[in-house]
Amino acid sequence: MYTSKDKVRCVLAVEHWRIEGDVHLLEGSRLTDSMNSKAKDFIAVTDAVVFDAASGRELFRPPYMAVNRTLIAVVFPLT
Repeated sequence: MYTSKDKVRCVLAVEHWRIEGDVHLLEGSRLTDSMNSKAKDFIAVTDAVVFDAASGRELFRPPYMAVNRTLIAVVFPLT
């Protein structure tokens, strides 16, 4: 069964990385709802760009990555 989702471009600070990518939220839900959900341990991020947090140097561009929610220090939407 397909569930409608909203795509939100976000920045996530995870340990030594800064990740910019699309976070997919259930249609009508908020980013904070997804972050506080106990149902899933990982947040799906697509079209990501991963940077070294200290230098700002681009490290890689994975089309998909799963980010452990408990490791995210800061997250905010770019739009």
